[in-house]
Order: sequence, then structure tokens, then C-alpha cells
Amino acid sequence: MPVPVPASPARVVKRLEYLDAMLPRRNQDEQAGELRVTAYVTLLAGQTDEALGFMVREACKRFNWFPTAKQMLDILAEYRPPRSEQAQALLECENFADRMFATWLENLKQGQPVGDVPDQWKRIAEERGHMRRLADGSFVSRALYHGPVKPYVAPVREVTSYIHVAAPALPDVDQAEAA
Repeated sequence: MPVPVPASPARVVKRLEYLDAMLPRRNQDEQAGELRVTAYVTLLAGQTDEALGFMVREACKRFNWFPTAKQMLDILAEYRPPRSEQAQALLECENFADRMFATWLENLKQGQPVGDVPDQWKRIAEERGHMRRLADGSFVSRALYHGPVKPYVAPVREVTSYIHVAAPALPDVDQAEAA
């Protein structure tokens, strides 16, 4: 990764002039203005030009007046340099590998053959219960080995004995009508 190059003092002054043109500040005499610029250049020394550009853009978005030194440093603390091309390519490769693993695992659950995939993928699938390692060390999809996943159904208990319960005596219908 390339080493960030700090902006030159002249570039810092240019960024401050741009900020001064965009945001109003209180009037002050010429000597105080020069001291302010010197203090800001000293404060912002070591920052990259990209970070200073970010600070100027954010200050113009957030503030109605020229920012204080503390406000400038707070904005600079939020700055994150863009990723290098190498870091961006590595991130894209990782995302691609994650998507391919998820696709392969879903196909495996549906009974597709294992195929030629990294051993780490096979170990993960085995730990999750989607594949099985055979005695010869090879792997097979659980769906192919046991058939598709079936939902668990609790067994029905068989009745092994009966208890005879006498039915309650019912009133005689003929006697109830006579009364």
C-alpha cells in the first residue's frame, strides 16, 4: 500500500483560502488573519491533500461560518482514505468466494454432487450436517446418502391395554314419560 504523502504548506493555504471564500468569518485585522493562517497551517501539517479536500467539502456542507480548529480536526478524524486497488480487488474476491460457497451449499442441500471444491468447504458442510464423510475419506451429500430431508414426525403411541369403564346408567325413557 502506498505511503500517504502530506500536502505541502502551499496546498494547505490554498485549501484554507477556498474555505475562506465559501464560508464567512468575522472581520479581523491583517496581522490576526496572518496568525490564524499560520496556526491553521501548523495544525493541518501532515494531512494528505485528499483529507484536506474532504475537510473542506464537509465543512461547507455542515457549517454556516468558518470552522474552528477543533471542528476541522473533528472532520479530519472522520476521514477514511480510499482503498487501494489491491485491497479493493481482494475484497471483491472474498465476496465472490462467499457467494460461490453459499450457492454450492444450497445445491448440496438439494442433492447435487459434491464436485471439486476446497476441503474447507467440505469440512464446513460436514460440520453443518449437509454432507457425510465415507469410510474411504470421500464425501457425499447427505441428501444423496439418506434421501431428502424429511420433517420429524413424532411416533404415534400404540394402545396396549384397555381399561373397562362402565357406562353411566341412563334413565329409562319410558318411565320418564310416564311421570
